[in-house]
Amino acid sequence: MKITIRDAAGNSAAVDTLGAELKSFRTGGTEYIWQGDPRYWSGSAPFLFPIASNARQDTLYIEGKPYHMPMHGFAKDLEWTVKEQAEDRVTFLLRQTEETLASYPFRFTMEAEYAIAGGALTMTMTIRNDDAREMPYCFGTHPAFNVPFDPAAGSSFADYRIEFEKEEENSCPLYDGAARQIDVNRREAFLEPDNRTLKLDYDVFARVDTIIFDHMNSRSAALVDGKTGRKLILGYPTFDYAAVWTKPGAPYVCIEPWQGLSACSDEDDNILSKRGVKCLKPGESDVYVLTFAVTE
Repeated sequence: MKITIRDAAGNSAAVDTLGAELKSFRTGGTEYIWQGDPRYWSGSAPFLFPIASNARQDTLYIEGKPYHMPMHGFAKDLEWTVKEQAEDRVTFLLRQTEETLASYPFRFTMEAEYAIAGGALTMTMTIRNDDAREMPYCFGTHPAFNVPFDPAAGSSFADYRIEFEKEEENSCPLYDGAARQIDVNRREAFLEPDNRTLKLDYDVFARVDTIIFDHMNSRSAALVDGKTGRKLILGYPTFDYAAVWTKPGAPYVCIEPWQGLSACSDEDDNILSKRGVKCLKPGESDVYVLTFAVTE
């Protein structure tokens, strides 16, 4: 079931109870979220919990025991409960089930709040440990944006670029699809000489699949239409990593702030060995924020 929220000016966002997944962000009459198409990818903006990306052989070791962990975890595949709803905001709730305990043996609460005001959207995720022992986890987001924003403007995918807030380390580790891990020793430069700009190029994504930033300085990035100057600014103040992904020929790009990474070549399969893993003591919570805003 989709729930739509609106601000005073009529800008809107729609969120599905399945996965508490953002399905629409419309401002100024334009839809910015990829609407999903199985020819390319049927998702739009799933949450990744309790891992971001994959574990080798879809198996994680927790407290010495192996657990089956699907790609991007399970939160995206479950129905969330609507906790609170108003005209301009909605909060979704997810707790453990017998199914989740079989693959992740912790009791938890996740709350995803979406609020829209002045044409800008804010997503706030709270993750709480309801268990009696420390709870390790990773968390990620996966928003996909329409490229071009407005086909009538005449811009193409190649006219777009991503501008990071700050200079970044222009050395990204490459994903090894055969080994299903990030090879931390094979690295490549994808940014322009300013160390801030990533030009969108289908040929690059055909070759490397995903561009991974494992040492992020920025806490926001702008997706820019180089012809019109319009920008969608994604703020991610509480995340340490980011990935950029699309499929060649697909009219979207994903900018994915993550807390945690795929399995890495220098790690074992223990969840505590994962880069960026967070550990919550009983009763503790962590909060993650994404913001979406458009400027002309």
